[in-house]
Amino acid sequence: MQTSIQQFLEVGTENLQRQIRKDLQNGKDIGSLSISVVKELFVLGRNILSELIEDLDEELRNDSDRLKEWTIVNKQPNSLITRMGTANYDRTCFKNKKNGACSFLADELMGILPHERIASDVETALIKEAADTSYEKGGSVAIDTEDVISKQATMNHVRKFESIPNTGETKKLTDKKKRRMLYIEADEDHVALQSGGIVMPRLVYVHEGIEWENFKSKRKKLKNVHRFGGVYAKSEDLWEEVLEYIYDNYDWDYIEKIYLAGDGAPWIKQGLGIISKSKFVLDRFHLKKYLKKASAHMDEMLQERLKDAVWEANRDETKKLFSEILKKTEEETKKESIKDARKYIFNHWNGIKIYEEDGYDVIGCSAEGHVSHMFSARLSSRPKGWSVDGVDKMARLRIYRKNGGKIIDLVRKRREKEWEEIKKVEVELKKKILNKTATGYYNNTNIPVLQRGIKTPLYSLLKAIRGA
Repeated sequence: MQTSIQQFLEVGTENLQRQIRKDLQNGKDIGSLSISVVKELFVLGRNILSELIEDLDEELRNDSDRLKEWTIVNKQPNSLITRMGTANYDRTCFKNKKNGACSFLADELMGILPHERIASDVETALIKEAADTSYEKGGSVAIDTEDVISKQATMNHVRKFESIPNTGETKKLTDKKKRRMLYIEADEDHVALQSGGIVMPRLVYVHEGIEWENFKSKRKKLKNVHRFGGVYAKSEDLWEEVLEYIYDNYDWDYIEKIYLAGDGAPWIKQGLGIISKSKFVLDRFHLKKYLKKASAHMDEMLQERLKDAVWEANRDETKKLFSEILKKTEEETKKESIKDARKYIFNHWNGIKIYEEDGYDVIGCSAEGHVSHMFSARLSSRPKGWSVDGVDKMARLRIYRKNGGKIIDLVRKRREKEWEEIKKVEVELKKKILNKTATGYYNNTNIPVLQRGIKTPLYSLLKAIRGA
């Protein structure tokens, strides 16, 4: 590091002064001067990183204790993309004397995975941007230089996550919150697939009601909201996650009612059977849509009468008005539309009646807006073609961040897990080699990871020790 700093003092500062003089002579503004300064500092930063790794590598080469277990093979160049641009350096390839495994120990100590070409800070930045905007933009803004990571590579980094939790690290509360009522709202998005058809990522969120944003604001917000979602093969799995969260965070015996609001889709009502104490509330957004579907062609007075009858949960009057509307409708296709609306309303009658029965305890449902913000803005608002896995990972990433999770934590955990897998394989192979057959021959050519040929860090490790 001292060499890089000394070089900067001798050469970098002179280059910087020359560039600043040039910018000033050409009438450049403060923004241009800032770019010139940052560009030279990035060069310093990259040189420091390269020198740190090479200094560490030199210590490893000269460590007599370490050389009892490892032999030096050769030095090989490597490059790593950081937020400051690409850092180039040389490091030593060591070979394990016991099992023949080859490792770049300096890379390993610095947390650089085999064949990993971007640093964790870059991976974090590109995933954040990809979750907000697009894969292409994620690859272009992740590095504060002119270097660009392709949208395909960005997508691959997003899909590396085997699983994404709905939030960051949480602790089970010993002193659980006591709430008389809880609210659950649910809805889904419709996302087009590359292969044709659609997939429906689901969104469920739990909260404690509504509160003012602040004492001056006229806007309200959901209180202590927590989200769940993604693409689920079985809806039961989603509702089990929700139930576990409630058990972990709230005093279940203290809860009197849980209002589950949505459009009445079967998967939403399935939650009623898993979460006891829950009562269904029909989303009035969808109710209004069906009322309009049934009566928009009628005079305004009849429309209001139907709306009032439904709002007041007057079942007999609602039936009577639907019959009246059907009699006044001549077009057969329109009659079918009215019948569909009638069927929808009466199928969810308990979810309508609850507004009258429970009064102000029922606060309605804002799921449509939440789905638009959480999913549609990234997944379906513009023409795109997704894979099912891509939709699931992106939906879960957005939920994870909205719940307060940090992308850097996801990246670090994934890399730690990959290192654990590599070390596990090293230990297993070492055991097999020490217990090789009487012929002294150990055949590792039929390892499934090698046969697939997918270039993961584990694949790279096994390639290096093939024939050990």
